[in-house]
Amino acid sequence: MKFIETKHFLNQLQSLSERFPKIGHDWQDFEKAFSVQLGISLGEGVYKFRYKNSSIPTGKSGGFRIIVKVFENKVLPLMIYSKTDISNIYKVQILSALKKTLEEL
Repeated sequence: MKFIETKHFLNQLQSLSERFPKIGHDWQDFEKAFSVQLGISLGEGVYKFRYKNSSIPTGKSGGFRIIVKVFENKVLPLMIYSKTDISNIYKVQILSALKKTLEEL
């Protein structure tokens, strides 16, 4: 599958990289190991994934959450955040990220 990274998503990665310097490596690992079956379907091709944070060795539980939209063999990353920063994500936040991301395509 091909990943299409927008400026909106890359800004999120950059912001997190200030505190988590290994996030770039973690993101590359996520892309290589990507499988829809590993995520939780949120409906309409949107999936939520738990992924490790190599900068703090706490496993997936304290790691990153990654929200993506999958369509036609393409993966559109919408959001990435640290579970230590945001404990719950709401549908309105995901829809807002989807809107911002689609505006860039």
